[in-house]
Amino acid sequence: MNRTIIVKHTKDRRGNALACVHNLPGDGADLSPGTLRRLAHTLNVIADGCDAGIGMAYPETAIYDVDTIATHNPFVAYRAEITGGYSTAERLAAMVLNLYNGAAYGVRLDMLLSSADEKHTRIALELLAWYAKHGENCAEFMALGKELAERARS
Repeated sequence: MNRTIIVKHTKDRRGNALACVHNLPGDGADLSPGTLRRLAHTLNVIADGCDAGIGMAYPETAIYDVDTIATHNPFVAYRAEITGGYSTAERLAAMVLNLYNGAAYGVRLDMLLSSADEKHTRIALELLAWYAKHGENCAEFMALGKELAERARS
C-alpha cells in the first residue's frame, strides 16, 4: 500500500467541509489489521482537519504519511486538549492523572465518556491504548502526569 495520502481540503457547493482524497488502496486491496488501523487513524485525522475548517477559506492540499501519523504519541499530540481548561479537558486531565497515580487521583470515566463528543472520546481511547502499550516507559506521559499533579496540588 502507498503510505502517503494526498488530500485537497475544500468545501462543497453548499459550503460544507469536503476532503478529496487520493492514493487510497484500490478495490480488492489486501490489508493487514495493522494497516487497516493506521489507515483508519489517518482518515480520522483528516476528518478532524475538515471539522476544524481546513480548506474552508480557500482550498488547501495536505500530504499525510500513514505510518508517521499512526505512531504519534497522543500525550503529545493532544496536550492542548488535555490541558485546555474546559470541562471535557479537565476530565481528560483527570484520566491522565489517574493513569499517572491511580492511588492519589481517582477518575470518573462515566463522566468523561457521557459528556464527550466523538473527538474527545477518540482522544480518551487513544490515550488509554497508548498507555496500555507503553505505560510509564513513555517519557512524555510521565512529564505530563507530573505537570498535572503539580497543578492539582497548587
